Amino acid sequence: MANRFENKVRILDMIRELGRASRPMLSESLDINLPTISNLTKELIDAKLITGDGFEKSEGGRRAELLILNPGFATVIGLEMGLTGIRGVLADLGGNVLDRVQGPDEMPAGKDPMVEALLQVAESLKARAPAQRKPIGVGLAISGLTDENGRISREFPHREDWKDIPLAQQLEQRLGIPAQIGNDVQAATLAERRHGGARGMRDMLFLSINQGIACGIVVDGRLYVGATRNAGEFGHTIVDPSGPICYCGNYGCLESLASPSAVLDQALQAIRKGVQSSVANAANVNGKTVNTEAVFRAADDGDRLATNVVTRAGEYIGLGLANLVNFFNPELIVFGGEVLVHGYRVFNEAIERTFRARVLPILQQPTRIIPSALGRDAAAVGGSMLIFESLFDEPDKLFAVSEGRALPLGSDEEARGRGGEKARARGRKSPEKDRIMRESEQRISRWRRWAVGRPAAKEK
Repeated sequence: MANRFENKVRILDMIRELGRASRPMLSESLDINLPTISNLTKELIDAKLITGDGFEKSEGGRRAELLILNPGFATVIGLEMGLTGIRGVLADLGGNVLDRVQGPDEMPAGKDPMVEALLQVAESLKARAPAQRKPIGVGLAISGLTDENGRISREFPHREDWKDIPLAQQLEQRLGIPAQIGNDVQAATLAERRHGGARGMRDMLFLSINQGIACGIVVDGRLYVGATRNAGEFGHTIVDPSGPICYCGNYGCLESLASPSAVLDQALQAIRKGVQSSVANAANVNGKTVNTEAVFRAADDGDRLATNVVTRAGEYIGLGLANLVNFFNPELIVFGGEVLVHGYRVFNEAIERTFRARVLPILQQPTRIIPSALGRDAAAVGGSMLIFESLFDEPDKLFAVSEGRALPLGSDEEARGRGGEKARARGRKSPEKDRIMRESEQRISRWRRWAVGRPAAKEK
């Protein structure tokens, strides 16, 4: 039988999944009597975890109050680090952006200046946060590969000197608050699922095109990360074995054929061969630094070369996307990342047109495509979600924050893990309380697996 702690977690899970819910709805969905629901929700309101948000529509009786997660419960610094630069936000539990800091638009040369630029953005956000909204943690959404524990950045695209950088530890040392890192597209997918246009979707894909190409995946309401948390490297699916070599070492990857940098390279190669194009007037074709936007804009303006190059890139992506949808059968695809969010007409239309033509006929109409509701903030807000999600994964920490206690640093927990039983014992409750908490968390985990995908009671 579930105890009060477990029932409060179930209430929080239901509200988090639905966005808002009334007490009668919670009672019916969770099979908990209404007086108990009223007592538990009062405790959660007193703990500042949930709050009221208006009332249900009246059908003649008393209107039931709607409950939501309390956005003001806590704030977290969310960081994004990718090939297009560094940006950071201060976000609350509702996914609202309270402050923004933009780092360098282009990444500094060398890993040490890159790390320092990241730390400075994080420090600035922490220093600017009002006293009553100081962040409880910092989450980093970063391009490339990360370790399975969310502590180390394994690889960063196009940077040979970037290898196994302990960014979570460095952020903790500089800021004094717990840190976690994750893949940028996975984090953006999480943010879009919780706070964007994909809220409540059980099965979805988040197609992200920045300088690279990747895809976030949600299956049965859960973000799919894979065995080593590196799922979604869509750009490294091979679509033409005889195609150009990719920086990963393979031939014919989607990124080598259809990424923004590949589009630009193809256009400039044609111009150097004498093909006439308005792109030649927008960029120095003999220089090392060029603007990828020029090609996409020229395509939208009707330039023949740009239209052909951009259309072919979109067709490659649409083909790959059709394969993904045939495999995963999502109900929704969200277009995200700098390039897709910008809304270049020729490019986006070529992707969707090819996808519709190539996907299984039975999946053509049911699969919707929408633009990202969070836009350029998606990955940074997703960085903050890494911390918030970890709290819901370990509810005892969530309630600890509600009581005003600071979260332990990840490096401290790692040290306890290496230090033997005596060191671990100093960081936990009595053995009996520790056993009870473990059993509660196991029951919560089983309930979450059972409850996922099951429709909640409808609001009356």
